[in-house]
Amino acid sequence: MRIYTEVVWSWDDEKGELVKESSKFYDYEGPLTLAQHPTEMTGANYNTGASDNFVYPKNTNPGLPHYITFIAKRSYTSTTSTRGTSNGEVVLYMPPDALKTSYSQGIGDVEMGGFITLAGSNMGDVGAQMAAGNMSGAAAAATVIKDNVAGKDTVNVVKDMGKALVGGALKKFGAGTQGGQAVSKATGQILNPHKAVVYQGPGGFRTFSYTFVLVPKSADEAKEIFNIVKFFKKRMHPGTGTGAGINNVSSVTLTYPDEFEIKYYVNNKLVDGSDSTKPLFKIHNCFMESFATDYTTSSLVSFLDDDQPLTTTISMSFKETQLLTKADIDAGY
Repeated sequence: MRIYTEVVWSWDDEKGELVKESSKFYDYEGPLTLAQHPTEMTGANYNTGASDNFVYPKNTNPGLPHYITFIAKRSYTSTTSTRGTSNGEVVLYMPPDALKTSYSQGIGDVEMGGFITLAGSNMGDVGAQMAAGNMSGAAAAATVIKDNVAGKDTVNVVKDMGKALVGGALKKFGAGTQGGQAVSKATGQILNPHKAVVYQGPGGFRTFSYTFVLVPKSADEAKEIFNIVKFFKKRMHPGTGTGAGINNVSSVTLTYPDEFEIKYYVNNKLVDGSDSTKPLFKIHNCFMESFATDYTTSSLVSFLDDDQPLTTTISMSFKETQLLTKADIDAGY
């Protein structure tokens, strides 16, 4: 049987009809199976509970050596007894874009100016006392800083700021003004901004994106693909909460969508972080930020006889719900 993957047509004005210019095809001699319409297989009885377990590719033997499981977890913030329980899972092959992650931290640079004194021994005393859990000692050290700023002691921060000005000239002309810049050029000096690098906390939550290309080889696999798409779409959305809304179809609140527990398997073994010599990473529970489906085939609009697309491509983006620390890195994240 000849299967066409591309056919190019053009309009012939003389003939008044479409004329085929070129085509691409390949010969296929394998078995044929008519793919049944997914809605005929699932109908209105689509199950959204823990018994939903879908796999692609389906019926592989002995199975994929490397794969990912996406386990839906009922709303973590729910007050019901089902919070955190499994709400079904999907097993998919491991795509190339699954093997990457990134880490970031917030590092800023600030201009301390005359307050550079505060970043010295006085602030060091406060930090040391707090690190030791001695809050009364930290308070005492902070009182010293307050006195210094107020001018009670010999170390006067305000005076130090004045001394940092060059001969009073830049004090009179702002360093950022044209006059101040002219004085800087004439004297060959500028105000010392006393810049410092400051750690500002974790850079954000990690995100993970995946793209899967799903092509059914049988009616059973077409059903599986349909269920996989609906599985992700349904569990990424919220439910309606309680209370009367502004009309008959709305509610006052919405429930949280499901979280996803994402697990990697390499050579049929779970990546659990127990082997520090293995580089692949674990992932904390995630919310799904986006989900997209594409039913084109190699940028072409291609359908089977029963109007089903030849290819289903799904793209998903997840955001981790937990910031990482050194302990997480040691645990394999």
